[in-house]
Amino acid sequence: MSYLKLKLQADRNIALNLEKALVQLQEEIRTTGTVVVSGLERASWYGSCLFDDYKDVCKRLTKEDVRMFAALPQVFSRHDVILDMVEIYFRKKITRLSESDVQSLIRKITDKAANYSSGKATKLALSFLIARIITESKVFKRSLVDVIDRTSLYSITVLKFYGKIQIAATAAQNLRFADAEYYFDLYQQNLEMLYYLIEPEMKKSFI
Repeated sequence: MSYLKLKLQADRNIALNLEKALVQLQEEIRTTGTVVVSGLERASWYGSCLFDDYKDVCKRLTKEDVRMFAALPQVFSRHDVILDMVEIYFRKKITRLSESDVQSLIRKITDKAANYSSGKATKLALSFLIARIITESKVFKRSLVDVIDRTSLYSITVLKFYGKIQIAATAAQNLRFADAEYYFDLYQQNLEMLYYLIEPEMKKSFI
């Protein structure tokens, strides 16, 4: 089971246990000030719902909340939601390569990939292989664990949970401007609100 699934299940169990939840709350107060501030900021924006001129802001916030709740089941319904998101990115990038470029890339990546046949099937297999190599690298895993630990999706405080949604929404909006095609590929699979989990490494290395 992936670290993300284990972390979500553990946090949910803690949130359901009042005694442990109180202990965690004290720890969160000391360590998650930034997330809480983000939650306060997002909650304050909902005040715009009272004014007709800001109805679009209210609609955007509501849509982001709904999209986050749509994204959470993807963590448990997929074998590896992180691998899927990275593979979606490379799938379209690789389909644009010529066959000679594909074969060159195969030789550079690994001897294992050389067993794949040429053509469309190779491109699909190659996108998965690249995503697998990347997500299993120590640097990527270390970055992912750090983000998950700082912004776990379950929370016993409303402000902290809202802070996490704000972090996710900001990352999704940034991706929409940086790479609209990738954003909509994730959106179609209810994954764009989980992009923040891989944003640090994806921004640094690929987008």
